[in-house]
Order: sequence, then structure tokens, then C-alpha cells
Amino acid sequence: MNRSRALRTVPFTVAALAGGAAPALAQAPAPAATAPTTAPAPATAPATTTPTPTGTELVGRVVAVPSATTVRVRANHRIVTVTLAGVGDPGAGDERGACLRDAATGYLQGRLRRGVRVTVRSRAAVRRRAVNGWVYLGTNRGAGSVNRAVVMAGYAPLSPTFARTPYAKPMRAALATARRRHAGRWGQACSLSTTRGVQRRLVALGYLPKDSAHGALDYRTQQAIMAFQGWSGLSRDGVLGPSTRKRLARATRPTPWRRSKGRYIEVHISQQVLLLVQDGKVQRAIHVSSGGATPRGRFSIIRREMYSWSRPFSVTLPYAQYFHGGFAFHEYPSVPGYPASHGCVRLPAPEAPVVWNFGTYGMPVTIG
Repeated sequence: MNRSRALRTVPFTVAALAGGAAPALAQAPAPAATAPTTAPAPATAPATTTPTPTGTELVGRVVAVPSATTVRVRANHRIVTVTLAGVGDPGAGDERGACLRDAATGYLQGRLRRGVRVTVRSRAAVRRRAVNGWVYLGTNRGAGSVNRAVVMAGYAPLSPTFARTPYAKPMRAALATARRRHAGRWGQACSLSTTRGVQRRLVALGYLPKDSAHGALDYRTQQAIMAFQGWSGLSRDGVLGPSTRKRLARATRPTPWRRSKGRYIEVHISQQVLLLVQDGKVQRAIHVSSGGATPRGRFSIIRREMYSWSRPFSVTLPYAQYFHGGFAFHEYPSVPGYPASHGCVRLPAPEAPVVWNFGTYGMPVTIG
């Protein structure tokens, strides 16, 4: 029999596991002499002997990592499912929880590839081909287990019963390290798997105002997604697809053409995005819809009308700010992901008041 793949069940002391020493064989107590019936009672009570728990050392190779808390190991022609001691469930049943579980499983699969030699140590014996224990790469031992690594990487919390494990202190330190480093679940991992997480990201990048992370995929959020997609060179459909989430994870705040003092407006035609800029920093990035006749160049706001009447098209233009002749920024019911106006710059209804409050007479406007 190959000793490296053998399953051995041996008795050992708890102190030996905690200190990383090899399991010691328990010695059977010597038979006690029969005391005379007339012997006086001892001054102190005799010490009681604590039963020595049995344990398992399993040396074999990884078969699979089916979940974020289990590993399957083959040894002695049997497959044993090992539940990682001290490691808790990475997430609940919502979208972010599912994402965190996948992330934790992927992390473990990266470390415990199929065929990798591992050692499993546990206080308990294998029951029904399953055991709760500590998994080590190769023949390592002590606190440096895979259990501790997945917690330190931030992909899993501690289990509710971790305090009863022999490595409770190192596991607690691993969790503190993950939090301090903002690693895994304590950082940006899976934050974009929910609408609220996406909204927080869009707020941070300037596509939504600060009070917009409410968790509902409303019209304003869809328009903000379209603004981000346009700025990032993606198709402007307002859908949170894999490409959009991936870009959001590594995106930075939009940068304007100019880095001048004061407040001004820029319209980037190819991206269909309007920037509200103050002292060279973008305050907001807003999705717009221009048209083929929209003039390019440097202008300024020459007229402002809360409700302007368009004679050529017989329609009211709320929050109109004219920057060149009859061309203006204004609210419009339809702001699609392509240039659809007759020359003005259409604004989504929730954002038109924002642009209105930002603008003033004579404010510089650059369109290009």
C-alpha cells in the first residue's frame, strides 16, 4: 500500500494538534492496586483522566472542489468529502451571495487543482466518507492551512463554530487581515452583482447623484448606465451585461478636455455624454442625444428659459439653455442611445434640472 495515500485513524491529544506535533499514541493506564477497605480517605481528590479523542490524518490527492467549503480527496481508493473547519458560508441566497460563493469556490479551485497532493487533519474520524478538518498543501501542518488562506484572501467568513477549533486565534487574525486590506468580500468583490452595488459604483464615478443607490433599476439608473457605456465605447443599451459590469469594475471618473478654473459644460458627441465640470474636475456625467445638425465648437449660454416654446416643432422645451442660435440643452421624453434630435442636445427628465441648476448666463460650452 502506498503510505502517502493511506487513511490512518490514530488517537492523539488535543494539545498535539494545536501545536502542530505529530499525533502521539495513548498509553493504556497500568492496572490499579486494590486498596484495603480500611485505608483512610486521601487528603485530596484523585485527578480524573480526560478521554483522549481519536483523530484522522488523510494523505491523498484532490479530486474536486465542489463548493466554497468542501474539498473531495481520494486516498486508499476511496473519495472522502472534507468540510473546511472554521470556514463559513461566503454568502446568502441573493445575487451578491451567489457571486461570493462562486468567487470563493474559484479561489479554492485555483489552489487545489485536480491531482494536487494534500494532507487533511481532523480531530474526528471519517464517518460515511466525510470529515470536518484542515486541508494542507503537500504534507504541511499547523496554522498555515488552506482553510486559513481562503479567509485571509477575504473570500469566506469564519464559521459560527470557529472558536471551538484548535486554530481559532490564527483564523481570527486572518479575518482581521482581510478586512484591513479590503480583500475579497470586504472590498469590491461582487459589489457589482447587485443593482445597488452598480448604483454605488456609478455614484462614485459621477454618473449618478449621491442619493441614487436605492436598489431599483429605474429610468435614471438606465440613463446613467448608457452614459457610462457611451463613455467606455460600449453599445448604449442601458443593460447591465457582463461587459458593462467588467468595465465598471476597473473604470475611472471621466476626464474633461479642459482643466480650466471655474464651471463649464462639455458635450462629447461621439460618446453622447455631457460633462458638468468645475475647476477641471467632472462633477457629473450625463447621457444625452444630439443630432446631425448639432453645432461643434466653443460657445456660451446665451439664453435660459424654464419652459421654452419651439416654433419650428411646436413643442415645449423644459429647462432650455440656448448656447448657439436656436440650439439648446433641454429636457425631452425620449433620450435614446443614438443621436436622435434635430440639433439640440436632449437631456433625460431626471437630469435636466441638474444641468439647469449648474448652468448660468455666459457659462462656457464646448461641443465636439
